[in-house]
Amino acid sequence: MERDFKRFVCLAAVFMAAILLLDSHGLGPQLLLGSATAAFAWIFCRRMRIAPAAVICCVLVATAGEIVLSLGWGLYSYRHAVIPLYVPPGHGLFYALAVASSRQQLFRTHERAIRNGVIATGTIVALISLALYGDTWGLLWWIGAVALLLTSRNQLMLSTCFVYTILLEWAGTANGNWQWVAGVPFVGLTSANPPSGVGILYILLDLIVVAIASRFLTADVDAMQPAGVALESGA
Repeated sequence: MERDFKRFVCLAAVFMAAILLLDSHGLGPQLLLGSATAAFAWIFCRRMRIAPAAVICCVLVATAGEIVLSLGWGLYSYRHAVIPLYVPPGHGLFYALAVASSRQQLFRTHERAIRNGVIATGTIVALISLALYGDTWGLLWWIGAVALLLTSRNQLMLSTCFVYTILLEWAGTANGNWQWVAGVPFVGLTSANPPSGVGILYILLDLIVVAIASRFLTADVDAMQPAGVALESGA
């Protein structure tokens, strides 16, 4: 496992915890929080050789998704801003974390075990959430997430993506940075806060970015890959 990777994963955990705590208490101006997150993501991508164009693409796609899901559909809302400025670059950072994780030889050696462990743990979490909170929406999303994991050629990337982002969702909702609605608008299903299968949104985001990067940014992506590792095209 790369030394820089281990260092930056630990730093990312501390950094995002600080951002969430500052935001939950309204202690940091949104411009400052957003700028700090963008700077951290840029440094991480530069040190880990992540294609900058792909990360920018992720930020743009994620922002469009935030507008649709939060402002349009009303699935969740933020406490201190319509869409906090740290959120778009934060999506870019978590995409970069998933890409960097999928390159680590230790993880690649145990890819199947990691995938199966994520599926088993996620299933237990989804069933517990269903029993305790009537989280039918989360269970539906989790079934979709499992389907994507099993059919994708980027299983390690998506598995690590799910782990990172479910931890983020638990932290963000526990701190009160954002909140998911109990009744899903226009659908009539119930949801926990957060829904157990919320990771499907981040999985879909990563798959969209991989597809766009592989189709339109091939030269940029390949130039940023370490020897022997290539970003797969498609799902």
